[in-house]
Amino acid sequence: MLKSGLAQLDPSGRHVLGLLLAVWSLLMGALLWQYFASVRLHEQQSLTRIETATQALALTQGELVSARLAEIDRSLLTLRDLIQHPSHSELREEHVRRVMLSRRSVSAELLDYLWLDKTGRIQNWTQPGPPPWVADRHYFTQHRDDPQDRSLISPPAFSRVDRPRLFIALSRPLYDAQGEFDGVLIAAIDVRTLAQELGRITEDSRMTTALLTLPGELIYRMPMIDLRPGMHIERVAALQGQIPETYAYRSAAPIDGRMRQVAYQRLQAWPLLVVVTEDLEDELLQLKRFARSEQFRFGFFGLFASALIAVLFVLLLYQQRVARARREQQQRLEEVQKLAQLGHWRADMKTGALWWSDEIYTIFGWSKSIQPSVEKFKQAVHPDDRALVEASEQLAQKEGRHDVEHRILRPNGEVRWVHERAKARVSPQGELLELRGSVQDITDLKQTEERLRQQALALQKSNDELEQFAYVASHDLRQPLRMINSFSELLNQRLQAQMDQESREYMEYVLDGSQRLDEMLISLLEYSRVGRSGEPEQWIQSRVLLEEALRFLQPEIQATQAQIHLVGDWPKLKIARNEGVRLFQNLLANALKFHAAGRVPEIELKVEALSQGWQFSICDQGIGIDATQLERVFLVFQRLNARGAYPGSGIGLPVCRKIVERHGGIIWAESAGINQGSCFKFILPRLSEGEQLC
Repeated sequence: MLKSGLAQLDPSGRHVLGLLLAVWSLLMGALLWQYFASVRLHEQQSLTRIETATQALALTQGELVSARLAEIDRSLLTLRDLIQHPSHSELREEHVRRVMLSRRSVSAELLDYLWLDKTGRIQNWTQPGPPPWVADRHYFTQHRDDPQDRSLISPPAFSRVDRPRLFIALSRPLYDAQGEFDGVLIAAIDVRTLAQELGRITEDSRMTTALLTLPGELIYRMPMIDLRPGMHIERVAALQGQIPETYAYRSAAPIDGRMRQVAYQRLQAWPLLVVVTEDLEDELLQLKRFARSEQFRFGFFGLFASALIAVLFVLLLYQQRVARARREQQQRLEEVQKLAQLGHWRADMKTGALWWSDEIYTIFGWSKSIQPSVEKFKQAVHPDDRALVEASEQLAQKEGRHDVEHRILRPNGEVRWVHERAKARVSPQGELLELRGSVQDITDLKQTEERLRQQALALQKSNDELEQFAYVASHDLRQPLRMINSFSELLNQRLQAQMDQESREYMEYVLDGSQRLDEMLISLLEYSRVGRSGEPEQWIQSRVLLEEALRFLQPEIQATQAQIHLVGDWPKLKIARNEGVRLFQNLLANALKFHAAGRVPEIELKVEALSQGWQFSICDQGIGIDATQLERVFLVFQRLNARGAYPGSGIGLPVCRKIVERHGGIIWAESAGINQGSCFKFILPRLSEGEQLC
């Protein structure tokens, strides 16, 4: 039967059969590739989910440890203040002891507080009996040899009391009135209790959590193991303290040998490392089961594809169905052309004979009784566009293509727009023999384009009128406002002796309000002047604009002792010079103004070359911006902070946005949140000529 079927195939049928076999081979290859891709993707998603979860737990664990240590450190600072600045020196030791006992009673992990004098002798502690000798301990010798005012965490050690317990020490140095080293204040933290308190976050039996020093020494591990000082995790120790903030990997655990997902979280404020692990053995088993199920699934698809190819081979024998499919395809083509208002035609330029599809009748408004001809087609072209069409036909003789948009006149007088495209066949002598092409009714598109053009003109006119109004209003309103302000000051001076306190407050409100209104009008005037000065754009090095802005801001830079860093190769820009200086000056002034109290501003100015233009970034470490307010900062007179805290009119950033957009660019703000700093970025487009790096 197979041989007889192959004998019935003509050359085109054999070609199709060869294609079917090629498709079957491709399908098998695709299914095999998809199988491996599915298994890899599932494995990656599963392991990534576990990795993300362990990293999140490590981050949470790190925050808990940091918070607990910060709380203990604050108690040390409180005790140090009592010791170094006592209200009654004769009762100092007793008072300090009572505070130590009070703090220890509310913190289960605290074994004791110790107050050591500068020789290492325990001056005060909360335990009964004689104090042990601890002058050789790390927490004392480190502060004695390097008496910087900082907190230290010691490696784990056993206490020197009757019932030794493993602990770590958080310590602070003490100073006398002359600032000289005068002892150490220590909080001894019970490692086991700390582990039980903080390790509850990973009570799942598959999870473990551990706290290590940066050199890799183990402080605790949950579930608890037999801990002793000096236990190191070799993988961490091999990093020699150079550990990134977050670090994750999969490996066999050194303690129980099981395959685990490991996530490290380095504490920012303390030289410690939190490690969270999750057992992967069960997950790896599930991955093997999934791979086995995918084998059955894709094997079924392979069998199905093979059966489908066999059915297609049988279908090759039925030419009637092929013919019917062709007719259906032709019908669908005609339907699509009708929906797209697209007709196609073929013209013999020598005889004038023309053939076109039925959609041509609809586009030109003709009845189907009309005989197609080139002359009839040319008569339908709008008289004003006939020269354009003829010129395109002549161009087709040279370039072999005909592409033109023009108007036509329907028999009822209606004007429509059409788009003609055609491919020309030319004789060896250059004579145009035939055109094959299409005609599409684009009247709706043209009408839409015209409406958009009119709307754009109206919008531009409205914007120009609005800018002119803002300029005139802000300029002309200042004269009567100055009169109000001047006469209010005269009244205030003349009636000062006659006014009571409440009247003076009212007068201050009037003067302050008029002053603020004057500042707002000046700001509005400045905003409206952007792009109205008539200053031409010129090629200028962006570094020159920046340096000029820095000169204007030199008093603020010196007052704040700001550190400004420049990064990147600074290009030439085509920009109005004064507006370019104002752009950099406003953004830098913002970074200098909104810095955290007591902190030296640190500003980075960076430029990068992107495909769409030059990106400039002005980033600071200041007070930051709430993510919901990032767009609001560019609105006129919008302020995010109280006027008393940070002066200003709320016009600087809107001016920046107007300057950038006037030069064809975009500007935006980025911030991780309050007290996380902010970054203002803008992109100015590259131009085809004159651009070069400084």
